[in-house]
Amino acid sequence: MTALIVGWTLVVPARHAHAENWRVTPTLTTRAITSDNINFSPNDPASDTLIEVNPGVSVRRVSPRINLTAAYTPRYFHYVDETFSSRVSHAFNVNGRFEVIDDLFFMDVRAVAGQQNTSVFNAVPTDNSLSPNQLNNTRTYSITPSFRGKVRLGEVATWSSSLSTVRTESTGNLGSVSSETFNGALEGLPAKLGWRVDVSSTSTESDRGSTKRERITGSLIYRPDVSFQLSVRYGFEKGNVFNSGRSPGDQGFQGTYGAGIVWTPTPRTSVRADIDNRPFANTSSLSATHRMARMSFSATHARTLTNRAQQLLQPSGVVDRFDSLSLLEPFASLTDPIQREQLMTAFLDSQGISRYIVGLSPILTDSEFLQTRSQISLSRAGARNTMSLSLFLTESDSGVGSPLAATGDDFSRASVIRQHGWNASYSHRIGSRSSLAFSYSSTQSNGRSTSLSGLSSNRDVLNATLSTALGARTNGSIGLRMTRATVISGDVDENAVIATLTTRFN
Repeated sequence: MTALIVGWTLVVPARHAHAENWRVTPTLTTRAITSDNINFSPNDPASDTLIEVNPGVSVRRVSPRINLTAAYTPRYFHYVDETFSSRVSHAFNVNGRFEVIDDLFFMDVRAVAGQQNTSVFNAVPTDNSLSPNQLNNTRTYSITPSFRGKVRLGEVATWSSSLSTVRTESTGNLGSVSSETFNGALEGLPAKLGWRVDVSSTSTESDRGSTKRERITGSLIYRPDVSFQLSVRYGFEKGNVFNSGRSPGDQGFQGTYGAGIVWTPTPRTSVRADIDNRPFANTSSLSATHRMARMSFSATHARTLTNRAQQLLQPSGVVDRFDSLSLLEPFASLTDPIQREQLMTAFLDSQGISRYIVGLSPILTDSEFLQTRSQISLSRAGARNTMSLSLFLTESDSGVGSPLAATGDDFSRASVIRQHGWNASYSHRIGSRSSLAFSYSSTQSNGRSTSLSGLSSNRDVLNATLSTALGARTNGSIGLRMTRATVISGDVDENAVIATLTTRFN
C-alpha cells in the first residue's frame, strides 16, 4: 500500500507595515497524508492518516540598513487512527543583517527551529515529519555583532572583530548547548610583504560539561600580485579540550603553527587552503571552485572542532544548491548575501525544486567533537534544465572534544561515526507552466567503538515530482517518494504518492 499525501496552501493578502519595504504575509497550509509505514518500522509497520494544519506568517524587509527574512509556522499534527498522539511543532527560520554604523558595524541574527532525526542510525528520511518517536524538536539561536569594516589605526594597521553567541535546545535525551566565540584581527596596511595578528576565544557549555580555548597567532603574508597570497603563522593556544592521547583538563599554552594559500588565477576559478598543527589535533580547510557560463564545480575538505549548535546553523551532510548557484550569473554579481539568497530562492521556486538535498542527519549530541568532512559537487543551471551531483564523506570523532563522555546520544553507541553517500538531482521545465524534478539520495552510516562493532544503517530515497501552474495564483504537483533502508533491527520500506495544491491571494 502506498501513502497518499494531499495538501493545499492559502496565502492571505499581504499587509504592508508603515515602514518602507516591510512586507508581512500570513499563510495557511493543510495536508492530508495516508502512509503504509507511518512509524518507519522494520517489524510492525502501521498505516495511518495524518491531518496537518499549518498557519504561519512571513516577514521580509530589504533596505540599505536592514535585510531580514523571517517565517514562523506552528504545525499541528493529528493522526486519525491514533498511531501517535496529536502534537504541535513550532517551526521558524530567521535570517537578518542590520547595519548599525555605515560600512563598519553590523549585527547578524539567525534563528532556526524544527524537527530533527534522533539518530543518524535511524531509517527515516531526514525530511520526515510523520513518526515523532524518531524525531526531536530543536531550537537554535545565533547573534553576532561584528566590525565588518576596518577600524583604521593611523597609518600602521586596521582592526576587525566579531563576537558570536550561539545556543541550541532540544527535546528527548538531549539538553542545551551554548557557545561564545570572539575573533579579532590586527592587520598591517596592504603591501607585498604584510603581517597580521589574530586572537580568538571559544567557550562551550552543555549538560555534559564545558570547554574553553584561547589562541593567538602571528602571520607573515606574501602577496606578489592580486591573484596570489601565501601566509605562514605561528602562535600559542591553550584549553581544556579532551585529546584521546592526553588527560582532560587545562594544559597551558602550547605552540601552534600553520600555513595558508589563496590563488585566484581568474574571476571564475579560486583555490584556498589552510592547514594548522594545533595542540589537540591537526585542522584544515581546503576549497576549490570553478565556474563556467552555466556550470560550476566545487571541492571542499574541512577538519575542525564543532558542536550541535554549529551543525544545525551550518548543516553538514546535506547539499545546499545555494553553494553552486552562487557561483553562477546573475547570482555571482550580487555582493549582498541576503539579496543573493532571495534571488536564488525565487529561481529554485520557479524550477519546482527545493534548496536542500538532505543526505545525512546531524549528530545530535551535547558534546563538542572533531569532524572531518569532504565533498565534491557539480551543478548545471540552464534555462530549462537544472542538474546537480554530489559525493560526500564525513567522520565525527568524540575522542577529541569535550572532556566528559557523552551518554544518551549517538556517541554513547559509537565513539567514531563515519558517514558517506551521494546525491543526484535533475529538474526540467516543460513549456512555460510545468516542471519535472527527480532526486536520488544514497547514504550509509557506520559506528565504531571499543565495545561495539558493525553498527550501521543504509538509506536510499527516490523522489519524482511533476509541478504545474494551474492558474495565475494556483500551482499543483503530484509526486512519488520511495524509501528503502536497512537498520540493526531489519529492513524498512515506505512508499508515498504526494499530491499538492497551492493557492496564493496576494
